[in-house]
Amino acid sequence: MTILDINRFAIKWLMMKKNIKQLIHIFKALNSIFIFIFICVIQNHSYANDFFTVENISIDIVYKDISLARKEANNKAIFIGLDRLLSWKLNNNDYKTILSNIKNISNIRDFVAGYKIHYEKISDIKYQAEFSIFYNINNIKNWLNSYDIYFYEHLNSKTIYLNAEFNSFKHWKLLIDNIESINEILEFRILSLTHNTSLIKVSIDVINEASLFNIFNKFRIDIQKRINTNNEYNISLIDYNKTIIDSFESKDINVKKNPSILLTE
Repeated sequence: MTILDINRFAIKWLMMKKNIKQLIHIFKALNSIFIFIFICVIQNHSYANDFFTVENISIDIVYKDISLARKEANNKAIFIGLDRLLSWKLNNNDYKTILSNIKNISNIRDFVAGYKIHYEKISDIKYQAEFSIFYNINNIKNWLNSYDIYFYEHLNSKTIYLNAEFNSFKHWKLLIDNIESINEILEFRILSLTHNTSLIKVSIDVINEASLFNIFNKFRIDIQKRINTNNEYNISLIDYNKTIIDSFESKDINVKKNPSILLTE
């Protein structure tokens, strides 16, 4: 082996050693990135489980001192949002038990992690706004526990009762076909059926009421919550040539229509 061959071998060895070091460095960097992403995913998952957002809270109030109107509207939105949260996450008996205690909460803001105002309209005496409220689940759970009521925040499945009215068998068949097409519905059972009305029990897997409205509207079903209930809704087919087919609205005054503006968290 000549000196030239030895030099060539040494150069190749140094280059190979340098490449190995680069590969090790790249591996360490990729490993660090993976760990960082993994930690972020875990943190975000934990954050999501600690908070619950209630959207589409529309406030319309008349107030003498308009400078204080936003605070009053915010307080009202917090109570409305809490009522919606509890009506969605509690069973019917627990919801009725706790309902009378909601207005007596003195530290209601301890339940709130933040809020968002999506729009405001202010006049001399009138204040209108659309709110989203972000609730602290742990504080709400502690409050509920004092009444021996337990809050299962990870349970998205909910049983609801749908009241439907229709003018013909064709409309009834179309309504059922649309319900069967909703993937989030785990099961449903027809409890009663007459020539123009029905009561349907549905088990559905959705995270909140806003998602419920979105899903049903997507499948051409108008859904309206009945006031002073936590799991009863009126439904009707949506006709794109007119507003609603077979609506309960003309016969049932205890109806609260879902807001027309649906917001994301």
